[in-house]
Amino acid sequence: MQEQTVAVSMKEIADYCSEKSVLVSPQALGLLAEQKDYRKIIDELIQENVFVLNEGNLKEKILKKKAALFEPTNVVVRGFSFRPLASEVEPRCRVLQELDMSAPNRGSGKVTDFLEMFRDKFEFLSGLLKKRPNLEAKPIQRLLRTTKNNEITVCGIVSKKWVSKKGHAVIELEDTETRCLALFMKNDRASFELSRGVCLDDVIAVKGKKISDDMIVCTEVHWPDLPITPPRTSERDLNLLATSDIHVGSKLFLEKEFQAFLSWLSGKTQNDREREEIGKIKYLVICGDNVDGIGVYPDQYDELEIKDIFEQYDVLCNYLKQIPEYIETFVIPGQHDAVRRADPQPGVPKKFLKGIDGCKNIHFVGSPSWIETEGLKAMLYHGASLHDLYASVPGLDYAKPEEGMAILLKRRDLMVSYGAKQPYVPEKKDLMVIRHEPDFYFGGDMHRNGYLQYRGCSVINAGTWQSRTAFQVQQGQIPTPGIAVQVSLNTRKISEKRFV
Repeated sequence: MQEQTVAVSMKEIADYCSEKSVLVSPQALGLLAEQKDYRKIIDELIQENVFVLNEGNLKEKILKKKAALFEPTNVVVRGFSFRPLASEVEPRCRVLQELDMSAPNRGSGKVTDFLEMFRDKFEFLSGLLKKRPNLEAKPIQRLLRTTKNNEITVCGIVSKKWVSKKGHAVIELEDTETRCLALFMKNDRASFELSRGVCLDDVIAVKGKKISDDMIVCTEVHWPDLPITPPRTSERDLNLLATSDIHVGSKLFLEKEFQAFLSWLSGKTQNDREREEIGKIKYLVICGDNVDGIGVYPDQYDELEIKDIFEQYDVLCNYLKQIPEYIETFVIPGQHDAVRRADPQPGVPKKFLKGIDGCKNIHFVGSPSWIETEGLKAMLYHGASLHDLYASVPGLDYAKPEEGMAILLKRRDLMVSYGAKQPYVPEKKDLMVIRHEPDFYFGGDMHRNGYLQYRGCSVINAGTWQSRTAFQVQQGQIPTPGIAVQVSLNTRKISEKRFV
């Protein structure tokens, strides 16, 4: 008789799950049969965007409800107490508003905006080159006062680039007053190879011998670059977490894995040492393509699980609300977000983000953006310009996005060759120029995790939460999904947490 009662109860639960479009495992049915408020539990899980109930996520929900009755200030996970260090300290962070596209910085929409943008870019980057010790970069006009066959270093912006009939590389440089030609001889392999890494619109200094009043045979190329400095660290022992390319709304979005990531972020692990490190997470950066968007590429509509852009952001906001409120979260857009495709991109408009009203710890900013955490500067840029860089500079590998990111740091400019595939909008101030010396450069877009240290800067590309797309299969690209990147601000150590 007792078995019959349980069976009826489990049927009622199964019927309720069916009514709510929720899938439930036999083990989960057994657990729900022991709960008087099983309807409330199911409804709460639905609100958390959990539509597949299994023994694992159900046990966590039941334990969490029990813990809330006795110790509301702690999260209790499988008998362990989680009191995160990061929740007990005030944040030390800010957005560098003067470099954020979300701040008022609009151009007038006139042709003169382009002139102002390139002039601003040239003056800043050439200023860095001219101040560099032992380089002694001069204006191009100095060629007129230099004796033929003498060495000279001049600074300019690359306006043209070609290969001569004899196979030599030729670069046309110009500044605000005049122009000249920089010749890289094909039989000088070292300098010829350097010329291959030069892009249109690069601001560079070239060193070589004057052979005429408007031509130099070059042996060296110098970019503005970062100074060589040791990595700076924070005083407080806190962590920063980085991720990117969530793609909510796509049929390929890894919903289960992303939910596991959010649970982990709340300290739900049996590993004591890991829980201690999670408790130090005070900051989180999300580097764009937060939703899959609508009409981003041909035939995308058929590949969408959620076919309404507002609904995509509603689901995204439901996920973001699960981030512990003591973690300061900075979110930038990407090409799939509901902002303009052209760089620099403003932050996602508030009309799409009503689901996080009142969440003071979540900040939507532009791309690129600069934030300061614990005294360390971080540049956040989704990374669309990298595609033009890879098309222009030979030898780069899509499997190593961090190497392309390091080249952008070397150029001190995120904009690659105006007029190429990636569009740019001229603003009153060129926000694509890297005006500070970043301690961190966080990126996304490539769907590949990658890390390196470059002249005191930690370069981190943060992967994706979308499985391999048909386009990536065609291109031979292999993503690294479901990996969160954790950085110790106190030691600059980088570690991974995998959820796939």
